[in-house]
Amino acid sequence: MTQTQVVALTIKKENKFLLGRRSLAKKVAPGYWCPISGKIEIGESEEQALVREAYEEIGVQIKPIKKLTTFDIESRKNLLHWWLVEIVQGEPKINNDEHTELAWFCFDEILKLEPIFQEDIAVYRSLVSE
Repeated sequence: MTQTQVVALTIKKENKFLLGRRSLAKKVAPGYWCPISGKIEIGESEEQALVREAYEEIGVQIKPIKKLTTFDIESRKNLLHWWLVEIVQGEPKINNDEHTELAWFCFDEILKLEPIFQEDIAVYRSLVSE
């Protein structure tokens, strides 16, 4: 089975992280609070996918800082590559139909979000404990 390669953008400002609530019309994780993310297109590097997804989904220009982790999701159908990125231009706004809400959360607030994936919480926890 070929895995779909996906990038996840971890965007941190001061002590808060940007998450979006996925549209209920989406097949993957409808209604979940998630990082901005998307598939890596053919011929695209992870870094290029990060830049494209940030612009398409939230209208900002970003700079990839460092890769955080990689793990399987959805019964190994997708391989998710987590990156820490920095916004270099623009303010995040909903730019397409991927999300119905965008918001900044401190880690304690992330723990109270529902629904959210436990794997996502683990990534944010690792950044708070650094």
